[in-house]
Amino acid sequence: MTRQVLDKETRRQQLLEAAIKVFARHGYRTASIDDIIKEADVARGTFYLYFEGKKEVFLAVIDYYFDKLQALFQEFSKMESTPKNFRQHIRKTLLTWLGFFSQNRELAKIMFREANSIDESFERRWLELGDAVRAELSESMKALQKAGCFRKNISPEAVCLFISGMFHEAVCGYILRTEKPDLNWLVDQWIQFELYGLVAPECA
Repeated sequence: MTRQVLDKETRRQQLLEAAIKVFARHGYRTASIDDIIKEADVARGTFYLYFEGKKEVFLAVIDYYFDKLQALFQEFSKMESTPKNFRQHIRKTLLTWLGFFSQNRELAKIMFREANSIDESFERRWLELGDAVRAELSESMKALQKAGCFRKNISPEAVCLFISGMFHEAVCGYILRTEKPDLNWLVDQWIQFELYGLVAPECA
């Protein structure tokens, strides 16, 4: 069978997407380069034109995930939030972010279940990614405080820790474990929690 001739960037992307499927299906430790080249339908030599081995392609997957996250942050950094449009803004933000993980389930499985538990270099890269995401989120929080949407006596750094934990559980505990996650339900509950908290007014 004659393989399709692709340009370098398209071929690299093809290998990356094949690796994502293989790592999500088998896990990093069990997955092999043979699995990846079979999934991508390329020759072994083609794989080595782009990656030195399994570790390098996995690091490329982490970078790919980070690039997609940064693109989302840039998209929302252009949006202005005011007290009048805040609820709409936060709903769109949550639906987009949770939708990203729902649409990229295989990539999410790798990142949340694998990337911080394989070896030191992967854990370091994962921690760096998390720090960068929290830094971006913290700046967004400060902007929302300045716009009058969030109370100014709340620490953006602390809120970022809370939100990071909520996202982790929303993705791992619900989205990845549910065949057809109801994102509208999840977002509605999240907004209720974020806007009004847990404590009933008569108990506050």
